[in-house]
Amino acid sequence: MHRLFKRFSFSRRSKEQRVIVIHNHLFKNAGSTIDWALKKNFGSSFVDHRQDDLMRQGASYLGPYLEKKLKASALSTHHLVLPLPELENTRLLVMTMFRDPIERVTSVYNFERKQKCNSTPGVIHARKLPIADYIRWRLRPKVGGTIRNFHSRRMLPFKKPCGEDFHFSNTEIIEASVKKMDMLGIVDRFDESMVLFEETLRRHFPKIDLSYAPQNIGQTVGESKEGRLAWLEAEIGRETYELLVQKNKHDIELYGYVREEFQRRVDGVDDFSAKLESFKTRCLKHG
Repeated sequence: MHRLFKRFSFSRRSKEQRVIVIHNHLFKNAGSTIDWALKKNFGSSFVDHRQDDLMRQGASYLGPYLEKKLKASALSTHHLVLPLPELENTRLLVMTMFRDPIERVTSVYNFERKQKCNSTPGVIHARKLPIADYIRWRLRPKVGGTIRNFHSRRMLPFKKPCGEDFHFSNTEIIEASVKKMDMLGIVDRFDESMVLFEETLRRHFPKIDLSYAPQNIGQTVGESKEGRLAWLEAEIGRETYELLVQKNKHDIELYGYVREEFQRRVDGVDDFSAKLESFKTRCLKHG
């Protein structure tokens, strides 16, 4: 069985267990809104970690970093690497949002296209290419896997080169990985996801309130997921759309397991509908 944690041994002066929320901020998965809610709750104890090269070192960096950051109760990073460190008297609760991998592509393109102060290859190509040509470029094997099995590359416990296609069909590992996730949510069921997150976090942070004001929204409010997918297929053509689906077959499988596990967790919460309505009411106060 794979390991999601890597052990570190540190002496601690207190035997009381420390709990740290780790937001696995996956690109274009509604992470900015989650960060806003975490900052609202944890204030100066929330760390928005942006030193990506350091975080890419994995547990060997994250473990000592958290041991030194004694006041940190929540951390967000775009580059969380498994396995996680296992720290003495410390529990890490990972929060991850998932998104339909095909629907997500339009959001990635729109975001990169509007960037003005960034000269990454993705931004450069998004600025100069229509979405169909941009997608065909992004699907090339030697281009970073931002829209090729992105979630699988970032979440499943095996090594894979960022710029190369990979072959993986062990559904038992996918299913086990999903079930082990502390907090998983779905972008198109965002409020329900936040209610589930609160249910988990209140065991450790009784006053947690993840109500939010939406941040960095890149899609039309009220537009359906089905409508966005239909628009994308019409815009890029059937052949490119089918290639996009092919290059995301692992993510589509992973997303299916996530949706099943998500619904199982929703069904396991007492009075979930009432809690969801209460959450939506709390969100109204943020405008």
